[in-house]
Amino acid sequence: MTLCRRFRLVAWVLALGAMGGPGATAQDRWPDLAAPAKAVGGGGHDAAVVVGVEDYLLVADVPGAEANAKAWYDYFTETRGLPVQNVKLVTGVDATREEMLAAVRSAAGKAGQDGTLWFVFIGHGAPSKDGKDGLLVAVDAQQKAATLQERSLKRSELLKALSESRAGSIRVVLDACFSGRLADGGSIAPGLQPLVTVSMADPTDARMVVLTAARGNQFAGALPGARRPAFSYLVLGGLRGWTGKATVTAGDLWRYAVDALEATLRGRDQWPELIGRQDAVVGAAAGEKGPNLAGLAKATAGAGAQDEMFRVSNLPRVPKAQAPAAVADMAGGADFRNLDVEALGRYDEATKFDEGEASPEEKASKWLELAKSAPQFAGKAEARAAQWDRYAQELAAGQEARQKRAEAMDRDWEKLGKLLAMRVVPDADKKRWAAAFVEAYGRTSRENPYVADLARHLPPGTVKVEPGAKASAGGRAGSVQAGKAGVEWVRIPGGTLAMGADDRPETKPRHPVTVKAFQLARTEATNKQYRACVEAGACSPAHASDGTCRVWDGGQWALGSLAASFQADDHPVVCVDWGQAKAFAEWAGGRLPSEAEWEHAARGAGKERAYPWGDEEPTCERAVMSQDDNGCARNATWPVCSKAAGNTAQGLCDMAGNVGEWTQDWYHASYDGAPADGLAWERPASAARVVRGGGWGNDADGVRAAYRVGYDPGELSDYLGVRPAR
Repeated sequence: MTLCRRFRLVAWVLALGAMGGPGATAQDRWPDLAAPAKAVGGGGHDAAVVVGVEDYLLVADVPGAEANAKAWYDYFTETRGLPVQNVKLVTGVDATREEMLAAVRSAAGKAGQDGTLWFVFIGHGAPSKDGKDGLLVAVDAQQKAATLQERSLKRSELLKALSESRAGSIRVVLDACFSGRLADGGSIAPGLQPLVTVSMADPTDARMVVLTAARGNQFAGALPGARRPAFSYLVLGGLRGWTGKATVTAGDLWRYAVDALEATLRGRDQWPELIGRQDAVVGAAAGEKGPNLAGLAKATAGAGAQDEMFRVSNLPRVPKAQAPAAVADMAGGADFRNLDVEALGRYDEATKFDEGEASPEEKASKWLELAKSAPQFAGKAEARAAQWDRYAQELAAGQEARQKRAEAMDRDWEKLGKLLAMRVVPDADKKRWAAAFVEAYGRTSRENPYVADLARHLPPGTVKVEPGAKASAGGRAGSVQAGKAGVEWVRIPGGTLAMGADDRPETKPRHPVTVKAFQLARTEATNKQYRACVEAGACSPAHASDGTCRVWDGGQWALGSLAASFQADDHPVVCVDWGQAKAFAEWAGGRLPSEAEWEHAARGAGKERAYPWGDEEPTCERAVMSQDDNGCARNATWPVCSKAAGNTAQGLCDMAGNVGEWTQDWYHASYDGAPADGLAWERPASAARVVRGGGWGNDADGVRAAYRVGYDPGELSDYLGVRPAR
């Protein structure tokens, strides 16, 4: 079977019983790779990712892909001796674009400077939309050109992620064809870019060698007489010793695969390609004797095009009156007549729901509904439901543990804070208790808001007080602490969120981010609060020097003076640029929040909500937004906290609508490469800073917790305000 199509067995058997008939010797057959080759070592500092996609959900299967992948896994762990934690095997429903990319990035970080980073892919390939790149088709790709492009991993994206490793060498094996075409000339997905994919150029990274299964205009297929993808099988055989070389180079593997395919294939041209240095060492051979290529070639001689044994029969030429019967007879009548379209539709609906922003419990329930209504998908649906159930349990357990920790810290501090203030308590005891407290609850003000009080009882350098941290600024999640100029600080518990959304390029990919506990202002900074900063000499006026600002006027942006409705004391301050927002936050005793902190708080700090209040669609009952008219018919901002029904679980106001809020992060067009530690994305810099939350002119989409937009740091508009963090 080729990797570019699904073949069906017709009434025809390969000569000599698939090269295993009378007179055939063991060396005339393809060896079984189930047993690992003998150990050679050398992989102690290596890391590897092996992807084998055999059972595609909605695209033709690739028989033998998982068997080859597992044989490669055994090679890395048993023969080459990679630490098991450094090898990731990705198969089945796990082989999504996100999982593949996450595995690559993880492995890239584990490979040592004197080690090798490996990536092996066995599955479908296709051309990119412009035909200049290749796609590694993920397990959940559909037979539609648009979704195939969206749900696949770009070859260039893969190589870029690999090149970010510090590994001394990088070796890539791609057993897929990138033509996207079937052997009968059809396409893996209707509307796919025609066959224009060209060979890859040499990689700019000198450490990298890429071995691909076929040229861009060919089909990568199965071993003659065996349902195993040929190329990855032969390359692994070369590493096991089939080349006859003690030390194997990339050129040795390439030549062996070319020679073996040329000798044994019938009716198909497949010429593997090597990109990179041919003399690049790949590894020590395991000394295994390979198959007898001459015997295999002799066994296949005269058998014709061997792929015919798995080929779909052509549509018979019949009169139009017989056409329906002829269609039913094609390939045994199993192509589409027997497909349950309604069940597939429900499956498609479940996958879309799975990628949305519903709760884990709701997603599990959706999959269980599918299992009941479409028994043919019950296995996959129940497995996915179980995964979401486990995730929900872990999420709840984590949230509960964080809440208990915060409550315990507050209880302990309530007692310790009093003891530290007592003159009758010996200093030695104060020091001992202070040390025990920071050991239990953290040494920085980000994780332990009491370190500023503890610092004077501890040796210098024991704790780290972040800029703007204030003594006794703690409190349990949702508790409010009064600050300068009436700023109210709300404690937001830490946790891990699935940041982003899968419906827009700028919010993809959705990825896990761990945020430490922090505090966020309960409201957007008001005109009264900002004016206090100006009067203190720490802030400049919140508009241009001539008193104007970019305002929304009759469907277009214009330069004009702010109306009184924007300048009332209890309205959010607007027309502050990024530098002014930062200056106010620091004057108030804090800083600008990171984008991750902002989204974590907007989603309810662990509740994974689509909006601050939940998943219900936004209206003017919950947010100052564009409904009927901008600003809920006022065409301006509202006083802060006017929409209490839209508050977060911790009591934050206006996290959706009223004004957009500056964050510390530079804006990037997607989340590729975004930090996972909750800190601001400061490198590389860009031309814009991230604004979150949407404003009084945004519709329902623009006030989602995942919504993000970039503004020039010098931008002044009546849509932009600030909410400090600390």
